[in-house]
Amino acid sequence: MQMPNLAELPRAAREALEGALEAASYRAGKPLYDQGDPADRLYAVVEGGVRLFRVDGTGREVTVAVVGKGSFFGAAALRDGASYSTYAETISQTRLFSIDHAKLAPLWNKYPSLRRFLLAETVRLLRNTQNFYAQQRFAEVAPRLARVLLRHMRPGREGLEVNLSHRQIGYLIGANRDTVTRMLGELALAGLLEINYRRLVVLDPKALRRLAGEPESED
Repeated sequence: MQMPNLAELPRAAREALEGALEAASYRAGKPLYDQGDPADRLYAVVEGGVRLFRVDGTGREVTVAVVGKGSFFGAAALRDGASYSTYAETISQTRLFSIDHAKLAPLWNKYPSLRRFLLAETVRLLRNTQNFYAQQRFAEVAPRLARVLLRHMRPGREGLEVNLSHRQIGYLIGANRDTVTRMLGELALAGLLEINYRRLVVLDPKALRRLAGEPESED
């Protein structure tokens, strides 16, 4: 019973962990735990994938991460008395390893290398979650941003200029200044606009119209 990313662990810690892991296979759409359930088990994906999601106040499911092969999830099980902060559900035929909190606790205390390894895995999952959320946020907000840029662009000395601050744009699209700055940077990298001092210059209005979901017109 092996996972490739366990190879970095010292032999004693690796063998102790592998000896405590339990294997199970699940069909697509199998719930593994609910938000608020006692975090009594740490999981690792061997094959397939798992969706982590929350349910907002309107009952809408909001995916926060998709966990793939070789990754751990359910890290709340590393703490005594903790609860899961998301729902977890398989998205395909999936094979998982898992370890019960009662078996994990003595290994956590005995092997410092295992503690470091699992904490690093937890940080990796958090980063993946943040990246996933950023991508989702971009897909959600980018059309609004494009519409604002199109609506406020005017001919100027440097081309089609938008004389709005990042904060003003944030007010118009319902996003904070940092999100606006990051999204404008991505549009600049894609060649859609240029960020100059106190103004933005639209380089590709047709691409902005496509992003905004508006019909293209002659410029």
